[in-house]
Amino acid sequence: MTRNRSIRTRLLFDQVLLILLLGGTLMATTFIGARRAFETLSSTLIERAGDQAEIELQRFFDPIAAVIGGLRSWDQSGLLPAAEGLATRTALLPMIDSLPQISGIALADEGGAGLSFVRVEDGWRTRSTIADESGLSSVWLDAADDTQGTDYDPRTRPWFLGATSVEPGSIFWTEPYIFFTSQNPGMTASVAYEVADEGRRVAGVDVDLADLADYARRIDVSPGGGLWILTWNRRLLAWPESAEIWGDRDPESALLQRPVELGLPLIDDSMVAVLERRSDVAGAPIRFASGGEDWWVAGRRFALTDSRSLMIVVTVPHADLLGDRANIRYWILALTALALVAAVLRALVLARRFSTPIEALARQSDRISQGDLEAAEPISAGVAEVQQLADSHERMRKGLETLLKLEGDLQVARQIQQKTFPTELPSLAGFDVVGWSQPADETGGDSYDVIGIDANGAPTQGEAERLILMLADATGHGIGPALSVTQLRAMLRMAIRNGSSLEQTAAHLNEQLYADLPQGRFITAWLGELGPDGTLATFSGGQAPLLVYRAASGETKALNASATPLGLLPPMPVVLPPATQLAPGDIYVVLSDGFFEATNDHGEEFDKKGVIEVLAAYASRASSEILEALRDALREFTNDAPLDDDRTAVIIKRKP
Repeated sequence: MTRNRSIRTRLLFDQVLLILLLGGTLMATTFIGARRAFETLSSTLIERAGDQAEIELQRFFDPIAAVIGGLRSWDQSGLLPAAEGLATRTALLPMIDSLPQISGIALADEGGAGLSFVRVEDGWRTRSTIADESGLSSVWLDAADDTQGTDYDPRTRPWFLGATSVEPGSIFWTEPYIFFTSQNPGMTASVAYEVADEGRRVAGVDVDLADLADYARRIDVSPGGGLWILTWNRRLLAWPESAEIWGDRDPESALLQRPVELGLPLIDDSMVAVLERRSDVAGAPIRFASGGEDWWVAGRRFALTDSRSLMIVVTVPHADLLGDRANIRYWILALTALALVAAVLRALVLARRFSTPIEALARQSDRISQGDLEAAEPISAGVAEVQQLADSHERMRKGLETLLKLEGDLQVARQIQQKTFPTELPSLAGFDVVGWSQPADETGGDSYDVIGIDANGAPTQGEAERLILMLADATGHGIGPALSVTQLRAMLRMAIRNGSSLEQTAAHLNEQLYADLPQGRFITAWLGELGPDGTLATFSGGQAPLLVYRAASGETKALNASATPLGLLPPMPVVLPPATQLAPGDIYVVLSDGFFEATNDHGEEFDKKGVIEVLAAYASRASSEILEALRDALREFTNDAPLDDDRTAVIIKRKP
């Protein structure tokens, strides 16, 4: 017989064995452990430098997109009139003056007219381009310089052509070039958009890239390392100023040059490693050789748009990290491989030991989920906790089998109860009557009935001479209360067939329920007898409030119960209250507690006030519409929460 051990004992034994094995391996390789740490450090240094560069680029370029979006939004809103250049510049200055990377702004339409603003040492200059029958003419609006000319056509500029060649609303970046005014490297971001009644316009922002080189120099990678920033067409924008890299060369000569054109081995080799060995720039650091020395390099893309990305490249000399101990890696690989093989073999044994019974449990669970509740072969786990799980699983299967049988019985009980509700109500000339019930569980403790009586005193489903009505609400909800109210309905139907009066019927029902119901159980019930002249005789055993809407005054009166609930007290004489006379347009409403006691998210009850408000709003409608309005109001009030009590209604309206 298999001896069951606790899962803790099993795990302790096997984990101690693994720890001893791995511990011995680690002790043997402690003196070479720094090798792996330094390799990790290389990746960390490169990753950190790349993150810092990316943050700087985000700080540099993110405002550009915001300014572009602001220009487009203001122009489309009519806030940037071309005829008011200086006023427009004044409106824009708060947005752009604090962004030194913005050296100019241009606005132009398809006719060539527009405005441009250029940052100079002492502020901004403004140029207005006007299109008329004679062509284009430009003028500097600043008082210090009002020279004119016709040689400026914004439609021929790359920023205008590029923005109109891409999807409207998409930002277009020009190729890097040297700005005429500042002689600094830069690019222009532009966007095309539609302005109501004016056609397509283009807004452009000149971005000075001179500060990018300073960003790169501020990032400390390692003593001999550096950070490079290139355009999407592999032209240098920023670089480290290490003397070991440049020698006697002037670093500024590298501006907008391709690495291959500079003739510097490190630049050439690192770019080849990061740009030509991979289809994508991003990835783990690559080790490469340059100038008789080993280096590490890694790159990442900084996206400006889907088609325009800057490249961030970080280089670190191998000597900064590992020195002369590179050959030790083979020992690490060999010892690590041996340890992993041993660990994997032991893990396989453990996996088989613990997974076999659990897999069997999983198969049984899958079978049970498909409705197959037949008993399966017993599971012997060999581990105490897993065996307990298997035994619990079997008990669960048996319990589920019982629950499914009970669920089937509940469905049958629900069908039986639902069939006791009238599907078609008998009609009484001049009256509109509707009844409805919704249980909170599979079966409910509410019931209602509407019985037509013909001229001979017999029940009828067609045109009736008078109606007998009932609404009953047993304490609680579920199978027990459902049986009680079903019994009450059956007794009512039998009493009507025997020709009993309303008083006799109520007395007999109380007597029988008092004998049948357990102590503490009772049924609130309302019985009514409606005649063709609008006379409604009623008995209310604890069922209240009863609401009567008077069409003549538009007021609703709440009536109290006329007796205690049925089955609560011993047999007693029944005395009916005065009958209610329904005039044309009057409405008589009987509702179970599920309407009045429904609560919202704040714990407030719907109460009779909510019902009265619906009656006042829908008094002119048919009974069925009033009932639907009540249900809609309840759903809105309770935020469509699940029912916590049965809801039943009987509504009588005398037609106008």
